[in-house]
Amino acid sequence: MHPVVWRITDTMAIKSYGIAIAVAFVLGILLTARHARKVGLKFNDFVDMGFWVVIAAIVGGRIFYILFNLQDYIQRPIAIVQIWHGGLIFYGGLFAAVLTAIIFAKRRGIPVWLGGDLIAPQIALGYAITRVGCFLNGCCFGKATSLPWGVEFPLGCGAGRYIGELSFAAFFSGQADAVIRLHPVQLYAAAANLVIFALLLVAWRRRGFDGQIFWYYTVLYAVYRFAIEFLRGDNQPLALSLTTAQIMSITLFACSLVAWFNLRARGVIHGAAAAKMTK
Repeated sequence: MHPVVWRITDTMAIKSYGIAIAVAFVLGILLTARHARKVGLKFNDFVDMGFWVVIAAIVGGRIFYILFNLQDYIQRPIAIVQIWHGGLIFYGGLFAAVLTAIIFAKRRGIPVWLGGDLIAPQIALGYAITRVGCFLNGCCFGKATSLPWGVEFPLGCGAGRYIGELSFAAFFSGQADAVIRLHPVQLYAAAANLVIFALLLVAWRRRGFDGQIFWYYTVLYAVYRFAIEFLRGDNQPLALSLTTAQIMSITLFACSLVAWFNLRARGVIHGAAAAKMTK
């Protein structure tokens, strides 16, 4: 793995995880702003929105992560601001980003659900890029596997420490010589979200109402996230053998369907030029 791209000093370094987040957000903002201009909206409005959405997503994702790992941060409060080591929960970031985008859109007179449709594909693309950063960083890791594409992680990262725990347990079970590899779930996630990104671009060509693409995205994300949690090694079951992310995925899936059918019944679509977005 390559968590550090360039070490500046003993205490300062440019991390691959940080680069992935930066690339994801910059690319997402530029693509969304470019597409917005094609449907008659202002390029600069979406650049400005992107700035605030980025901040909200990072803060929201970090707050959720801290809340779910509170004991670790009580012992080391300084680690709260060390996001370059990893530690963001997507659902927290998504909630904060959507809320911020809605407030911003209303203030700038942007149709909220049209804005959501414009942003949704880039969320999937950005998520895919960020998961590559997770793979390089060794966080958000998978369970042990005997499949040939299983990955060994160095002990210095979260995945490596998890392998160390499994190896320690294997020592007492008489399997000390076994090589432990993990599912590269970060790469599975990246691939799945690239597929979602492509599906949303295709769906845009048949978009029939504002909000359709956004809620397509949340439905697809909820299904993907629920499924991949069965292969994650860093999330423990919370209730009914389901992880917190799976419970949130079920909730998101149900809410998304309700919202999708409600918006479809209203059938509001802004901008005749919207159908030309992908041309």
